[in-house]
Amino acid sequence: MDPLVVVQIVVEAAQDVLFAVAVGALVCSAMLARVDDTRAMASATGLGRSRLAALCALSLACVLYLWLEAAVMSGTPLREAGPVMGAVLTQSHFGIAWSVGFAGVVLACFGSARHSHAAWWLTAAGMVVYVAGKAAASHAADAGDFTPREAVHVLHLAATALWAGSVIVAAPLLWCGGAEAATAVADVAPGNRVKFRTYLSHLATGALAAVIVTGIYNATQDTAHLTTPLLDVVYGRVLTLKLILVTLAVLLGAYNRMIHLPRLQHTVTGAGQAYRNAQRSFDRLLAVEAVAMVAILIVAGVLGHTSPSGG
Repeated sequence: MDPLVVVQIVVEAAQDVLFAVAVGALVCSAMLARVDDTRAMASATGLGRSRLAALCALSLACVLYLWLEAAVMSGTPLREAGPVMGAVLTQSHFGIAWSVGFAGVVLACFGSARHSHAAWWLTAAGMVVYVAGKAAASHAADAGDFTPREAVHVLHLAATALWAGSVIVAAPLLWCGGAEAATAVADVAPGNRVKFRTYLSHLATGALAAVIVTGIYNATQDTAHLTTPLLDVVYGRVLTLKLILVTLAVLLGAYNRMIHLPRLQHTVTGAGQAYRNAQRSFDRLLAVEAVAMVAILIVAGVLGHTSPSGG
C-alpha cells in the first residue's frame, strides 16, 4: 500500500474520532442542561471548550487530508502537492465534497465559539453539513449525489458519531477523580447523576438502532457485486473486524443498561454502598465501551479506504 494512503487512513481515523468527540460533547452538554444542576452546568461550559478544541483540530485534519489527497491524485510527492490542491478543489468531485464538509466544520466552530441556545443549534447544523460532505466523498456516492444510498450513509455517519461520541465523552466525564468536569458531575445529587446516566443510555440505544439499520443497508450495497466469499477480500475482512467490535460494544452497553442502570435507579434513594458500587460498575464498563468505540472508528477509517470490490 502507498505510504501516503496509509497516512490518509491515519488522518481519516483521527477525523472520525475528533468528530465523534465534538458530537459527544455537544449532546452531553445538552443532557447536563436537562439535569438542571449548577455544577453540572459548569461542566457543560467545559464541554463547550472541549468541543471547540476538537472541531479546530478537525479543521486542521481536513486540510491535511486534502493535501494528502492532492498528492495521491496527482502522483506527486507530498512536498510538491501544494499547488495541486486548487485543481483538486475545483476540478474533482472529491474537492466539491471536501469543500462542503469543511464549510460545515467552520460553521460548527463558529457556533461552538459562542454560548447560547442558538449557537448550540448552529453547531449542530454545521455538523450535519460536515457529515453530508463526508458521505459525498465516500463509496456511497459512487452512483451519484443526492441518492437514497448517500442519504442513508449520512444517517449512518451521524448515528455512529452520536453513539460513539456520547460514550467516549461521557466515560471520562463520569470517571471519578478525573478532570474538572468529572468532579463537577461527581458532586451533584445522586438523583441527577442517575438522570444523566439514564439519558445517556437512552441516547446510545436510539443511536445504535439507527447504526444497525443503516449499517446493514450499507453493507449489502457495498458487497452486492462481490463474486467471491466475503472473507476472501480485504474489504470483507475489515468489515468483519468492525462487526466484531460493534458486537462487543453492543454487549457492553446492553449489560450496563439492563444490569447496572436498574441497580442505580433502585438504590439511588439511600445513596449507600450498594449505590456507589453500582455507579462504579456502570462507569467502569462505560470506559471499556469507550475504548471499543475508538477502535470501531479507527477500523471505519480503514474500511473507508478499502475497495468493496477487493481491487
